[in-house]
Amino acid sequence: NDMFMKKILVVSVKIVLLLFAGSILYEGCKPKGRNVENEDLADKINILVSQHHERGAFDGTILVADSSGIIFKGAYGLANQERNIPLTTESQFYLASVSKQFTAAAILMLVQGGDIELDERIRTYLPELPEIYQEITFRNLLNHTSGIPDYYNFAKLFPGFTNSDVLNSLITVEELEFEPGTQYRYSNSGYVLLSILVDRISGFSFANFIKENALQQAGIKNTIIYDQYADAPEYRVTGYGTDGKLTDYKFRTTGGGGIFSNVEDLYKWHQTLSSYSLINKDIMNLAYQPTTLKNSAIEYYGFGWFIDPDDPEHVMHDGNLEGFRTLFDRQLDAGTVIILLSNNSSEYLEEITSKIRRLLGP
Repeated sequence: NDMFMKKILVVSVKIVLLLFAGSILYEGCKPKGRNVENEDLADKINILVSQHHERGAFDGTILVADSSGIIFKGAYGLANQERNIPLTTESQFYLASVSKQFTAAAILMLVQGGDIELDERIRTYLPELPEIYQEITFRNLLNHTSGIPDYYNFAKLFPGFTNSDVLNSLITVEELEFEPGTQYRYSNSGYVLLSILVDRISGFSFANFIKENALQQAGIKNTIIYDQYADAPEYRVTGYGTDGKLTDYKFRTTGGGGIFSNVEDLYKWHQTLSSYSLINKDIMNLAYQPTTLKNSAIEYYGFGWFIDPDDPEHVMHDGNLEGFRTLFDRQLDAGTVIILLSNNSSEYLEEITSKIRRLLGP
């Protein structure tokens, strides 16, 4: 009887371990040579994230790195609940507004190439827009000071909604919310227009421009610009609401969102931006500058990045739509990055990030 009970216990432990492995994939740092400090830090991060996962507060993937390399990466939960597919660090999440930094980078590349100037008026390239858009510049779109209402608040959205549908909705706008440059109001409309402007100015689709001029340069292979021509990402993750019900992304717009990616690719993107190999330092640093309004008031949003009022070297952006919540947090002077991608509408990404930042230290 004792032997029989021992066998049952061994089998039970193996089953539990297999189930655990199917829901959590954890990989600590693996630098050349043993780094005890980073190994300990990786364990602490895993415990922190696991606790949130175990109480249903986080399903998703995470990557934490400093200037020396990756400290920790892991995956917690399922990419698709109906098919019981586990998440991995290669799983592709809808980035929502974290996509805006890619759009801003595309515009900065055009500035760097001498194709446009930040204070140039956009109606030069979008003459179909009504007269009320006359004073709006690229800068206004980048830092949300254009006064254009967010199309999410008035357009008739439907599955497959595209940039053309957004443009058609914006053409019907009869009045801006304020004079350009006088106020800050976050607007997805401006970033969709930036995507369209990249099309018009470069002669390439926004997706092809980003792929050929940014992603390929950064060695990024599993990031998809999800426009109306894109195939479904191979490792696409499904989004779920806080109630656990399916609520998946269904549009085809780009600029304000529209990108599927994973923590592995976003880390490469962070490295590319940090090295200034794609966009030179002087131009890239414009993205991290607070906005000054016409009345001299300061708003802590640059070009695709929120800026910490207490620490200008700390920049971040988050995203939230249809079950997906994402957060990309960078400390520019230290070279640290925290990337969190969730597919269960987690409301704890900022809390997790804040705790990890404390673990990383000054």
